[in-house]
Amino acid sequence: MPAGAVYLDYVRILRRFLWFNGCWPGQLFGEEVPLFIRYHKYHVLGQFTVNLMAQINFLWKFHKDISFLMMGHVYITTFLTSVSLVRSSLPHFEEYRNIVNTFLTEFHLYYHKQKGKYEAEISAYWDKFSYWFSLCQMALMLLGMTSFNVLPIYKSIQAGAFTTRDIDRDNVEFAVYFAIPGIDCYDYFYILTALNVYFSYITACSICVLDLLLSLIVFQIIGHIQILNYNILNIPMPEGLKYNKEENSVIGKHLISIIDQHRYIVRFAATISSFFGPMLAMNYMFHLVSGCILLLECARPDPETLARFGPLTIIVFGQLIQLSIIFEFVGYISEKLIDAVYCMPWESMDVSNQKTVKFFLSRIQTPIQLTAMGIVPVGVQTMLKILKTTMSYFALLKSIRAE
Repeated sequence: MPAGAVYLDYVRILRRFLWFNGCWPGQLFGEEVPLFIRYHKYHVLGQFTVNLMAQINFLWKFHKDISFLMMGHVYITTFLTSVSLVRSSLPHFEEYRNIVNTFLTEFHLYYHKQKGKYEAEISAYWDKFSYWFSLCQMALMLLGMTSFNVLPIYKSIQAGAFTTRDIDRDNVEFAVYFAIPGIDCYDYFYILTALNVYFSYITACSICVLDLLLSLIVFQIIGHIQILNYNILNIPMPEGLKYNKEENSVIGKHLISIIDQHRYIVRFAATISSFFGPMLAMNYMFHLVSGCILLLECARPDPETLARFGPLTIIVFGQLIQLSIIFEFVGYISEKLIDAVYCMPWESMDVSNQKTVKFFLSRIQTPIQLTAMGIVPVGVQTMLKILKTTMSYFALLKSIRAE
């Protein structure tokens, strides 16, 4: 690996999957990037644009001819493509490259662990946690993508596909349905089936891997907050009742260091919220709409349907719950900073340091929190509202279907 960025095991996993959908800014880290890979992000953006138009065209042409449940299937794939299209546009922004560069060359705890024993322990803990978290996330992603494609292929084989030239159009299935003007998709069944596997993979990468990147960044933010909390709680105590002149000088420098550390964390967290906020907002919209459709599909007592949509449903709801809990933990751990500042021996400081503590206390009253579009806090409460609304829509759709 080239120098210039931290390449731990889980960063290598992240790099491998981000590379596939054109989201890995390898040139920033001095990597030798082939011309095709350099422009791969443009190919991916174009592919998602064409896919979305073809799927919308399918719904427009055949919405009266397909069943209610098949329509739900097409809606799910269309929503997934829409989300993927938005996410595939992120690498085209300079701010995205700046965030990844800052994360891997400056903000990562790897560059702060030499400051002390506690910093090294926190860095080692989050490195280990991030590695296993990355493995689980990518395993679930591959499972969901595979199950979504294997069942249509299996049913098509049963209908005679891949074994004869004559295809039974009424029984073969696509994982993703298109309507391309002037082209009969069944005439290109084998090509489109292979492309569906590819499209499913880059869609999974665009959704799950960017969520993994965001989660890994948040883990590092949590680690920095834990170190800050430790530095506040372990401020040197006075030898007597009051700090002497020399001790006040040392305490003053320590307070300035803590305030700078807090400002550094807040600034980076604000950058993450500002850039990824629209993506998080669209995430909530996607979960709100597609969650109830997935539940409706899984409500059928059909093993084949459960095999196709079960893993996808688990992944979709798992992503919502996982990100919400992770982001909620940022706010929870940052609230501990308020109590830590109150516990400072401020009564033993001189007036100048007491004013510094008062200033810091006023700044720290607002917990560090990541938001969607700067409005909706990303956390457990918002997640519960989404789940409640999703269940209401699911019940409504189920009653319409029963009628």
